Amino acid sequence: MRTFILAWVIGVLGLIMIAGGSWGVIDLFRQEVRAPLKSYGGAVSMVCGGFVMLGMAQALRLLLVLIVVAHH
Repeated sequence: MRTFILAWVIGVLGLIMIAGGSWGVIDLFRQEVRAPLKSYGGAVSMVCGGFVMLGMAQALRLLLVLIVVAHH
């Protein structure tokens, strides 16, 4: 049960990271003076990290399913 909760927490935090990174990219894009391209690196890495966290949550959820199936 704890693994299931952990997978959900990681998934929700991944979605929050994707939303925050997307907001950062949009905020940089909407500036009056164009930001240099390297300024987008932090926001893009947040989005990528969010997708990694979603993948980890999915792997954890599938691992839990495999454990439950193996015991029956």
